[in-house]
Amino acid sequence: MKVESFLEIVEEIEHSCLSAERQEEMITKVADLSRFIQSYDPSIEIVSWMRYRVSIIRHSGASKGVIFCDHKDLFSASTYYSNANLAALKKLDQLEEVWLVVISSCGADSPRPLKNLPADQSLDKIYDKIFSLDFLQSEVQIIK
Repeated sequence: MKVESFLEIVEEIEHSCLSAERQEEMITKVADLSRFIQSYDPSIEIVSWMRYRVSIIRHSGASKGVIFCDHKDLFSASTYYSNANLAALKKLDQLEEVWLVVISSCGADSPRPLKNLPADQSLDKIYDKIFSLDFLQSEVQIIK
């Protein structure tokens, strides 16, 4: 995402009727989405970034949902969205897949190996793909 586009979205968020806390959450979400696209595949197109807690993207010609989660808050990634919730979301928004992107800024000093995440939290049963994004290093790791 180009800086100009990001700043336009931030301005749109700041002029919304959202609370200051919700505005901050949305700006963080857009920053995470922008960094993920830049790091994983710059050809990804953003379809909708403001729906639910899910960003809708177009990748390889298909619509996909992306959910961002801080590595410290993985419990919510497995409890907030169940298989049934994501199945309904996929149907409603005509999504081919739903991805989970675990955000970290720890680099190699991550407190636990991210390769164990899907099995530990049953996330592999809920999400079609799981990624780890080191926000500071702009590095994406495919976990599933």
